Amino acid sequence: MFETKKIDSFFSGETNILDEQEKIFISRRMKIVRFFKLFLPCLTALLLGLGFVLFDFETNFDNSLPLRAEEKVYFEKFKMKNTVLELTEKDNQFSTLRADVIEEIEPNSKIYDLTLPQAQTLENDNIISLTAQTGVFNQNTKILDLKTDVTATYNKEMVVKTNSISYNFSTETGYGNEKIVGDGEKGHFEAESFKFDKKNNTVHLFKNVYLKSDDMELRSPEQAILYKDENKFVSTDAVMHKGKDIIQGDTLTAYFKNTKNFELSKAFSEGHTAILSNGKKAYANRGVYDAATELVTLFGKVTIIDDSGYTATADEGTFDNNNKLFTLNNNVVIENKKGHKAFAQTGTYDLNNKTFTLKDGVRIEKGSNIIVSPKAVYFQAKDEFRLYDNVKITQDDGEVTAKSGVYYIKKNLAELEHNVVITKAGNQVRGEKAIADFSTSKSRLVGKDGGRVFGKLFENTFHMKKGE
Repeated sequence: MFETKKIDSFFSGETNILDEQEKIFISRRMKIVRFFKLFLPCLTALLLGLGFVLFDFETNFDNSLPLRAEEKVYFEKFKMKNTVLELTEKDNQFSTLRADVIEEIEPNSKIYDLTLPQAQTLENDNIISLTAQTGVFNQNTKILDLKTDVTATYNKEMVVKTNSISYNFSTETGYGNEKIVGDGEKGHFEAESFKFDKKNNTVHLFKNVYLKSDDMELRSPEQAILYKDENKFVSTDAVMHKGKDIIQGDTLTAYFKNTKNFELSKAFSEGHTAILSNGKKAYANRGVYDAATELVTLFGKVTIIDDSGYTATADEGTFDNNNKLFTLNNNVVIENKKGHKAFAQTGTYDLNNKTFTLKDGVRIEKGSNIIVSPKAVYFQAKDEFRLYDNVKITQDDGEVTAKSGVYYIKKNLAELEHNVVITKAGNQVRGEKAIADFSTSKSRLVGKDGGRVFGKLFENTFHMKKGE
């Protein structure tokens, strides 16, 4: 029952059988250590080969066997090559992170250096891929930092490049403090820095923001915010170029059909709004641009300034970019530097033909001379108004009426034709043509093609000079 030989040898000091067995035990223990040193990397590699690894590296090992310092470092410090990690975010969206080398900076720190990292995630069934030269992942804070030649590909439709980006898997937010450039089939954007929020699906671009799509360009020296769920882009102190035309505003909100190629649908301007087109400058408190109709509707203190010196104001206005027409509505007023003023309820600038058509209650003033007509057209090249549909001119000594006429601004006189009637102090004279001189505020009938002048005169209105 008892092995007396072992007991005797223990007390007698003879060959120590226990020591021999202890040596065998230690030898077996070292074999186990060597086995785990070889087996654990193989096991992990096998799991990675199957496409999954739990991204929670527990580096504290409870070993009953004492290990040398170098053995502890071997087991405690994580380092692997060609590693694929699978991450789960708050929205249960899966992401993968791969690197040629993943190495823990210090044993038990759970902070890992990444060599040639590659990340991939899904966003509404769209694939987003990230690559970089180097990176660091902090398992404690769940923050991934990528640096040098960082490239993001959005569903193979847009490529975004920068030199550094940080992403927090806990808050689902990220940022970059270096210039960012994005290119797609139809779109391009740039900014000096950025931040994004995956949960709220927003991207902030800061400083010298530039966006281009087809013939549309948008610039902002301050910032712009992209709301991806709403396909909305909000920029401050922004300037939008549409072909050769310019639209700007304190706050410009652009809606896109698709944010990947920045195809513009509508744009809203709040605050100081301006449109520049064909030598015309239009200003308003706010504006709306519709890409489908290419119309810009302006509201609040609408003002149009022409290079020739004319200024037009109204309560509302519309710019037809396709046909190059400015239309003003309600309380339209046109004024030049020489003191000529024209009033109407509606007015339309034709930028191609360089004409301004006034309708509904047209009234043109120069000093004490007043022209009233249902319709008037200003021809910029000739600097004259064509008057239509029953014209009336009021002057100091009477009034003139006719079916139509022309007001020559440089000559400061009007010529009236067809059914002309001059009325002065109750006297009326009729003819086919009259000239109203705005410098003297007097009108006179003139013969037209040998036509006769006739009228009705009251004797008491004449004062005969002595000797006549």
